[in-house]
Amino acid sequence: MFVIMTGVTRIGVSLEPNLLQAFDDDIAKKGYSSRSEALRDLVRDSLAENEWKNEDEWMVGTVVIVYDHTAFAVGEKITEIEHHHHHLVKTSVHVHLDETKCMEILICEDKLSVLKDFADEVTSLKGVLRGRLTMVAPSTGNMHHIGHRN
Repeated sequence: MFVIMTGVTRIGVSLEPNLLQAFDDDIAKKGYSSRSEALRDLVRDSLAENEWKNEDEWMVGTVVIVYDHTAFAVGEKITEIEHHHHHLVKTSVHVHLDETKCMEILICEDKLSVLKDFADEVTSLKGVLRGRLTMVAPSTGNMHHIGHRN
C-alpha cells in the first residue's frame, strides 16, 4: 500500500523484532532523527553503488593518505606522481601530524577508472600507512568511499 503525501510516498516495511532493534540501536548511535531518514540514506547508498560500477562516470574526489615522511623518500614520490597527473590533481593540502607522519589530501577530477588507478598508485607507495579515495558524482551528489591499507 502506498500513501502519497506532498513530495513523498509513505510505504510499510516489515522487519523481524531483533533486526528492527539492531537498526534502531544503530541509527540512534548515528544521530538520525527518524527511521525514515535512515532508510532514505540506505536507499541512496544502494542506488549510488551503481555509479561505482560505471568506470566512465565523471567524479570529483579526494585521495587522503597518511605516510611516514622519513621512509623511502615517499614525499618526493608523491609530489612526482601529482606532477605526472597534473591534469587530474586540482589541488593538494599537506598537514604535519607529528615528527614523522604527514597527511596529504589530493583533490582530483576525472573518470572513475582514472581516479581509482591514481589512488591505487599513490596508496601503494612504500611508506604510505593509510589511504582512502572518496568520490562524489557531480551528476547526483552521491558520495563513495574506497579505503586502502598497506
